[in-house]
Amino acid sequence: MKADREALQRQFARLPSVRLVQGESRIEALRGRFEDGQIDAAIRKVLRDARDRIRLRPTEKEADGYAEASELSEADGFAPEHFAERAAARLEDKAHSASGALINASGILFHPLARAPCAGTAAGRAAGLALTLAAYEESGRTAGLMRELTGAEDVLVCRSVADAFLLAVRALAGRAEVVIGRSQAGLIDAPYEDRPVNPLSLCALAGATMVETGATNKTRLADYRRAAGDRTALIVTARPSTCALRGFTEEAALEEIVRAGAESGATVLRLAGDSTLRPVTSAPFAARSSVSDAVRSGTPLTIAAGGGLIGGPSCGLLIGTRKIIARLKSHDTWPAARASHHVRAGFDARLAELAEGSCDLACHPAAHTLAASVEEVGARARLLFERLAEDGRLRGACDVIESRSYLTAYRLPADGLSGYAVSIRPPGGDPGGLAARWLKGTPPLLAECGRDRVRIDMRGVARHRISDVARIVQSGL
Repeated sequence: MKADREALQRQFARLPSVRLVQGESRIEALRGRFEDGQIDAAIRKVLRDARDRIRLRPTEKEADGYAEASELSEADGFAPEHFAERAAARLEDKAHSASGALINASGILFHPLARAPCAGTAAGRAAGLALTLAAYEESGRTAGLMRELTGAEDVLVCRSVADAFLLAVRALAGRAEVVIGRSQAGLIDAPYEDRPVNPLSLCALAGATMVETGATNKTRLADYRRAAGDRTALIVTARPSTCALRGFTEEAALEEIVRAGAESGATVLRLAGDSTLRPVTSAPFAARSSVSDAVRSGTPLTIAAGGGLIGGPSCGLLIGTRKIIARLKSHDTWPAARASHHVRAGFDARLAELAEGSCDLACHPAAHTLAASVEEVGARARLLFERLAEDGRLRGACDVIESRSYLTAYRLPADGLSGYAVSIRPPGGDPGGLAARWLKGTPPLLAECGRDRVRIDMRGVARHRISDVARIVQSGL
């Protein structure tokens, strides 16, 4: 076994670094068409694939010892230019396959009409790797990756956030009481699920009694302690994503609620909704909370959406201690709540991607929206404006304006991203008809329709798709 590990390390050491591949001329030629984040993600992907091929191919015994039997050879695999070619081919294939995918320029990342643009990436890629990834999962790979990324001990992948919450209440509370702050009892919007999650109605469906505590705008630690009694099994802390409280507000810290739960013997459940796994501070969009933040605070169980900001397939995640996860697994309803084989494989693939990067949003399938700087979005807007201004019908009818993008159609102020948009006044009027024609085109273009203008939010338009947008706009006139 030691010889095998040493052989693997020797093979890994022969692979070039990301920086070496970045300096290749084939990569430099892509700088004008693709953004730096997309190029870096493609390079990391081909290097990760190479490591997987080396790791999964068994060594072969020879008379003089062990020799690595890898399809990567001196001739076709270890030179930086070969990885540059593979990364370039991956970007070209991705651009070609995305040519018919909807372009979401509505200013709403998780738009109801743009079904799972983020989730489809991981789920589709996992279809061909399902059996291999399932083997990893059985050996604890998913839990190991989650532990590496967040510090959590174990994880379950459910069909949806609603199923995850329902399973948690049934397994941990039964017909006992569930305490929740009145200021946190709002709906939880889970991206790409049919409807928002309603904690109150799901508790009733599970047979538990929901006890609200505190005031609508303030829920203090004393309120939780006062509400927790002998029949209290769960204390739920939630981050409503369909409304926002402003003004005279107050919320108890999660660490304080966890301590209060331990004192009363109740399990604290964090209903995070759409969140990142790790804290995000450097990207233009800084997630307000993360799963690892909840783990560090001592929260025994957290529920998050696997799609959305995490970037995996649409699913619900139960992340917690081994003891709590074991209780959930042993409950009768776990088999019905468990996500399908391909969804679990897709989530496993997404965790592997996240483990390769340092920022959850930099390697996100929608990084062109979430991680792009205001300057980059402005450059995209000017490029589209220049292309449209070449058309005599649009000259004088286009403007570059400042805009603000949001995660969901609820447009919560804290989820806003500054940027730019191209505003177009249709030459013949009827902006609604123009937007409808764009949506029926190939590829479909989803834009925001105003009273007399149509707005194309450039934060949602990747650089390599600007030419598609220009063609759609001109053909739809």
